[in-house]
Amino acid sequence: MKKLICFLILTLGILACSSDEVKATKNFEFTAEYTTQITVGGVVGVSDRTFKVGETFTGTDNGKETIKIRIAEHSTLNDNCPSNTCYQEFLEVPRAYLKLAE
Repeated sequence: MKKLICFLILTLGILACSSDEVKATKNFEFTAEYTTQITVGGVVGVSDRTFKVGETFTGTDNGKETIKIRIAEHSTLNDNCPSNTCYQEFLEVPRAYLKLAE
């Protein structure tokens, strides 16, 4: 009986483990100019933003056609979104515009 209980606990422990990997945050550098619209919040709302060659941002590469970069740090203004004070924290950028920074 003791072996059966140990086996069940071990089995449940293995099944409870998540197979989702946590992607490590890395630095990515723009290799070409990239212009897009971003949400800036407040009265302005939406604005065009051009990212210059050499600008570096932290982000995650999920192996898809885009890389998710952080363009702004989180603050209490973004806690209760959507509202007119919210701003964009992340941006999906086509991988052709970014390279892994050394």
